[in-house]
Amino acid sequence: MSADLATAWQAMLDSAAKGRPWIKAQQRTVDYRELVDRIRRFAGIAHDRGLTVGDRVIIATADDEEAALLFVATLFNGLTAVVIDSDASADRARALIEQAEPRLILVASALVERWRLVDDPRHVPIVAAVRAKGLLGQLRRTATTEGLAGLLEVTTPAEPPPYIPPETLAYILFTSGTTSQPKGVCISHRALFAHLGTLVRVYGLDRSSIILNTLMLSHADGMIQGPLLSAVNAALLLRPVRFEVSTIPALLDTVFRARVTHMVAVPTMLSLIVNLVDEGEDAFRGGDFRIMISCGAALEAWLWEAAARKLGVSIVNVYGLTETVAGGIFAGALVDADRPGTIGRPIDCDVRIVDAEGGDLENGQSGELWMRGPLVMSGYFNAPDLTNDVLDADHWLHTGDLAVIGEDGLISITGRKKNIVIRGGYNIQPEEVTEVLNQHPMVEDAVSFGLPDRDWGERLVAVVGGTGVAEAELIEFAAQRLEPRKVPSRILVVAQVPKGRSGKASLPDARALFDQQELLASVERSAGEGDAEARLLSIAQRCFRMELSALSLSLSPEDALGWDSMAHMEFVMALEQEFGVELSPRDVMSIDRLDKALALVSRG
Repeated sequence: MSADLATAWQAMLDSAAKGRPWIKAQQRTVDYRELVDRIRRFAGIAHDRGLTVGDRVIIATADDEEAALLFVATLFNGLTAVVIDSDASADRARALIEQAEPRLILVASALVERWRLVDDPRHVPIVAAVRAKGLLGQLRRTATTEGLAGLLEVTTPAEPPPYIPPETLAYILFTSGTTSQPKGVCISHRALFAHLGTLVRVYGLDRSSIILNTLMLSHADGMIQGPLLSAVNAALLLRPVRFEVSTIPALLDTVFRARVTHMVAVPTMLSLIVNLVDEGEDAFRGGDFRIMISCGAALEAWLWEAAARKLGVSIVNVYGLTETVAGGIFAGALVDADRPGTIGRPIDCDVRIVDAEGGDLENGQSGELWMRGPLVMSGYFNAPDLTNDVLDADHWLHTGDLAVIGEDGLISITGRKKNIVIRGGYNIQPEEVTEVLNQHPMVEDAVSFGLPDRDWGERLVAVVGGTGVAEAELIEFAAQRLEPRKVPSRILVVAQVPKGRSGKASLPDARALFDQQELLASVERSAGEGDAEARLLSIAQRCFRMELSALSLSLSPEDALGWDSMAHMEFVMALEQEFGVELSPRDVMSIDRLDKALALVSRG
């Protein structure tokens, strides 16, 4: 066990002895005694099952507390955690599992059937199922079934390995990519704990810290800057509610009542809070709150200034990639880089701004941003060609972002070299979406791309060439094969996708065609009339990516996987456009069922 890991382990042992809580969530509290016990019993299971340092373990469950326990227990035993989004389609999940070649699979019970894992002999012989409510279900091994909960109880606890080589992979996170070529970002123990040390210093974390982070645990900003960052500091993590527009008041109430010191958010969350909250901004002025941490996407100057002014908070703007653990470049007063609109300066890493040939550019000139330091990934798992595309022989990471260094030494992002859409802090590779749309039998060709959006950075749309297929059918088709965040908000069906001279889809022409058709559709909608309920359900179908037959006026966010905060705002804006109404911020936050939305638009 490294010195950093040993220090964190001792802090957790001390907190366990005192019975201190680790995670407080909406349905469950996990204390450090349970975490320490899980780590020790996992050490016993690893010994009994013949798992050794570096063996890979799949973790996939929507139960956040169980996911956190499994991730940290895996990490502290020197095993490599491979986290897969529980929303992934069966095809994608099976492709990722097959590529990862794990020794153990820990997934939610429902996923065993949905991903068709048990019936596929190509997968590893061990599949452990985690029940939805956080209790461990059954462990399947060839023809034998035994309870993992019982297995944990009867396993003799052991101590974690005394030494874990620094280059051992701590975890692998698969970023957005095509099914045929997924990208598994490999983060070593050396990289992870080097960067955790940076985050602790920049954020000023200690055992008294109370961190609020509701981001998804299948992404680095959720898991690394949530359960893990809390655990290594023996601090408290709060996940009181799933972040939705309707839960913003409850979230702010938690900030005040629980005396939160640090909050981790993406810019979309800040935008919704700033734009919708008339009361409650005093939640951050109780004297305990220290830092608002913005990550995952660009924090525009207007939003930075509005959030700092309205909420009265000090903001740290973090730039990083999954390939750099969680950050690397920081802006804000706490790091002497307080200029809204910039990403600040590098801490504990080096940067370069280079031209197309890899030559260094002077300050004031825009070029590709390169990063190097202990925080950089080891590479993409079993993908040397993909690794060589972004990581050179000198271990410089080519970020794909275009940037410039100003006279004050602060870095600003000026554009994007890589083809990626960042929607509300989540990275989407358009090729993955295009690949799925092209699988539809009535689609001849497709192209997916992002459009600017003030509230969540970008929205994903697509232009599809084909006949005899409607937008609703394609959205439903995509929703069955993609995570909700990756389903296009709109799909334009045309006779043929615009092509360039090379025969490939022309993005500029596709964007122009989309804009033109959107304008025509807007005119047609404004002239249309019909049953209000039917019109509302049609909008809900499109925004929440659901089958029309599954919709009813009693639908709530808990019933709809695609009803997140971004889809909520898409829904609200579509309602205002369709019904010619203007909903107040209080109205917007009150919509937690479709019948409430219908009542609001029907009042005129």
